[in-house]
This record gives sequence, structure tokens and C-alpha cells, in this order.
Amino acid sequence: MTGLQNARDPSRADYDFRKFAAALKRKFYSEPNLAMRPLASEIGVTINDISRAMGGQMVSVGKVIALCRWLGVPVEHFYLEPELDLKSTCSTRSNVKHEARDGRH
Repeated sequence: MTGLQNARDPSRADYDFRKFAAALKRKFYSEPNLAMRPLASEIGVTINDISRAMGGQMVSVGKVIALCRWLGVPVEHFYLEPELDLKSTCSTRSNVKHEARDGRH
């Protein structure tokens, strides 16, 4: 799974900050004469927030939403669904021994 954050369990939902960072960089560098300070002011985040997000670091949900609006994509575009079909490592057998009704184990 690409973009898996902090080596987290793929059976848990996550957000692809690497893909998010790539999209931010692509748009930022494709727009000539775009400066970080006016962009941050326009979006409602700080320059450090943009820098962290472009670096693939986690930023708060509100900042992700603001940056996604600037990108023109829904937040869900970078959502990583949990992989629910993974095999569990838990044992399904009981470790408790029960006596049979006739007294046998």
C-alpha cells in the first residue's frame, strides 16, 4: 500500500500524505509567479503548514481540508481505505479446555 503512514496497520484507515504532498508540489510549481506567503494567506494556513504538507508530513485535518480546496480535489481523494480482507493473526480456537459431559477431556 503506497503512502502508508508511520508503518501503521493496513487494516486501519489512513491518509496518503505522500500522494497529498506530490499533488501540492505539482500544483504549486506549475503555477508561475506563485509565492508561498500570499498562497498561505489566501488558503488560511501558515507557510510552515504548506511546507510540512509538501514535505509529506502530517498536518491537521483543517489544514488538509483547506489545502484540498485549493487543489480542487475532495479530501477523500487521498483517503486510504482499510484492507478489511487481511487474514487475522488471532487464533480462533479456544485455549480453554472443557470437560465432556461424560467426564472425558
